[in-house]
Amino acid sequence: MDKIKLILQKWKATFAENDGISAVAVFFAGISRFLPHPSNFTSVGAMTVYSGARLQGWKSFAFPLILMLVTDFVLSRLHGFEMFYEGISIVYLSLMVNVLIGKFFLTRQKNLIFVSAVSIFASIQFFVLSNFSVWAFSSLYTKTWDGLLTCYIVAIPYFAGTLLGDLLYTSALFGTLDRLELKFRKRILIPENRTEKELTV
Repeated sequence: MDKIKLILQKWKATFAENDGISAVAVFFAGISRFLPHPSNFTSVGAMTVYSGARLQGWKSFAFPLILMLVTDFVLSRLHGFEMFYEGISIVYLSLMVNVLIGKFFLTRQKNLIFVSAVSIFASIQFFVLSNFSVWAFSSLYTKTWDGLLTCYIVAIPYFAGTLLGDLLYTSALFGTLDRLELKFRKRILIPENRTEKELTV
C-alpha cells in the first residue's frame, strides 16, 4: 500500500511539474469552441496566450495548433464551410503570435489587470492580422488603402465579440485555474521538500 501511495505521489508531482494541469486547461479551452456562442466570442485567443505563458518549449506552439486544426476540421464538417480557405495561414500565424505574447509577457505575471491588458493587446493584433488576410485574399475589397480601411471598419462590430471573449476566457484561465494549479502544486510538491515560497515565484 505504501508503495502504491509513493507511486501515485510521484506521478502527481510529475504531472504538476510537466505542464499537465496547464495542458488540460488548454485542451478544454480548445474544445469549448464546440459550445454555442455569440459571433467571435470564443476561447481561441485566451487559449493561445495561456499556452505561451504556461506550457514549455515546443508544446506551447504545438498543442494549441493541433487543437485548432482538429476543431477547425470538425467544425468545417459540421457546418459545411471550407477549412483551408485563402488567408487561413495568416490567421494561424496570428494565433502563434498570441503564444509569443503570452510567453513574453505572462510567464510569471499573476496580476489580472496586467493579464487583461495583455489580452486586449492580443485581441488587437489578431484583429489587425486576420482582417488583413480578408482584405489580401478575398475579392470583397479593392486592393487599395481605401479598401483596406473599409475592411477594418466593416469588421469593427465583430471585434467586440473577440475582445470580450478573450477577456473572459483569459480571466478564467489565469485567474481561476492558476489558483487551482497553485493549490495543487502546494499539496503535492511541498511534502517533497519544496517550500511554499518556491512555488509562488
